[in-house]
Amino acid sequence: MSRNRVPEPLSVAELVHFGPLAQSQVFAADDLDRQVAAVALVGELDQIHQCEPHAAVVLHGAAALGAWALESALRLAWERNAACLVAPAEITVTTPTAQLAERLRVPLFVVADPAKSALELAAAISDTEAARARLTARCAVLFGERSTARDIIGVINTEVPGVITALVTEDGHVLAGRSAADRSQGSHRVEVAVPGPDGRPWATLVAQLAAWSPSWVETVRTILRLARAPLAATVGRSWLTPVFQAAKDKLLLHTLLTAPDATAERQATDIGWRLAGEHIAVFLKPSERVPGPAEVATPGVVVAWRESFGDLPLIPREDGWLSWWTAVPGGPQEIADRVRAHLAAAALPIPLVAGIGVAGKDLPGLTRSVSESILAAAVASRPGGNPVEQFGDLGPRAVLACLPVDDIAAAARVALAELINAPDAEVLLSALTALLDCAGSTGQAATRLGVHRNTVLGRLERIRARGIDLDSPDQRLALHLACYALLSADTPT
Repeated sequence: MSRNRVPEPLSVAELVHFGPLAQSQVFAADDLDRQVAAVALVGELDQIHQCEPHAAVVLHGAAALGAWALESALRLAWERNAACLVAPAEITVTTPTAQLAERLRVPLFVVADPAKSALELAAAISDTEAARARLTARCAVLFGERSTARDIIGVINTEVPGVITALVTEDGHVLAGRSAADRSQGSHRVEVAVPGPDGRPWATLVAQLAAWSPSWVETVRTILRLARAPLAATVGRSWLTPVFQAAKDKLLLHTLLTAPDATAERQATDIGWRLAGEHIAVFLKPSERVPGPAEVATPGVVVAWRESFGDLPLIPREDGWLSWWTAVPGGPQEIADRVRAHLAAAALPIPLVAGIGVAGKDLPGLTRSVSESILAAAVASRPGGNPVEQFGDLGPRAVLACLPVDDIAAAARVALAELINAPDAEVLLSALTALLDCAGSTGQAATRLGVHRNTVLGRLERIRARGIDLDSPDQRLALHLACYALLSADTPT
């Protein structure tokens, strides 16, 4: 802030918050954003006529006595455009008087000692920088005592008068605070970027100000900047904790599924894992090749999972993340629907697919369901697979997920080179696959391809002309696998 700038007067709200009016009873509190330019201690009502505009008028002595004295003082204060009116506690503020203050929009305060309050008010407005520095220091202390983003934003909304604040992500999602701060697009708005653990912008602190002045804006901006470090620390903890816990959970799960013992089962029970009952495993894995190991996405995947499913475990494995449900009435289909909705709506760091196992009882059943979910997820990750696959719907087809598809496809391109190099290779390969899937039935293959049977017969002749013998039993299985691999491989034919 420039040293040559004359600081703007404090607002009534600031005077309430900084101390001089903190212990007073207030009426007509909707207009506390008025600035206070001076303090006038008046002993006679007529003295209000000499008060300068935007003054805090403090009544004492005769000015506070007599019938209708307070009501008259309110009207005179309104005429002089006073910032507020302060009256002694001996005066009873009736409902009609409070309503009059609201209609005139003159904040009314009742204090125990008007003279003392006048001195404190004068001291505060005579050194606005000191008053605002005390507010900034208080916020800094409170920030250090808070451990969640919600509590840190709550300090600003509670301690800083006339300010509505929210922590907002880049896509407009309000993480903490009051959503009204982000919805308002007016000019009385201050924004400060909040970095994440990696130093890149993670969210934005948005503050909407009821009153606007350069000095006050700078004070609010300073307070928002002070909140950045503790906010970054909270998100750092929320990311590091899942990583540390995930590593421990991975070792414990490996023990349970391979060589369970009483100690491992007790540890699992202590952290809330359910080992007894009907379990259905869910395995998440990347839907496509991603640079680097999948483990780097663990913090984001785990945090998103907890936002959707609370404390339901999600444990990292070599090529994905494992969870399980226990005693779900809807069975695998209910879980598949919920996981599908999660994958579609959650803010995930990488695209994921899921496999759902069949229900199994207790730890042996969970172990089997885990294997089934991993196979189903492998099918889901293949090109053309569904985002969520259920092992119960796949049956023996799940075995295909274990095949080295890229290796088989590479061999098929050599063995079936004459077919693959044909001008209509894609059409012929689709027809060959349909014929093999339909056990050689040209009618069923035609229905699957949506063409006439004679069209399939014509394609069959062209396939045979390329050296493919569908009538040879010892070649049929190899041909079927080659077609599956060529259609499923990541690289084009």
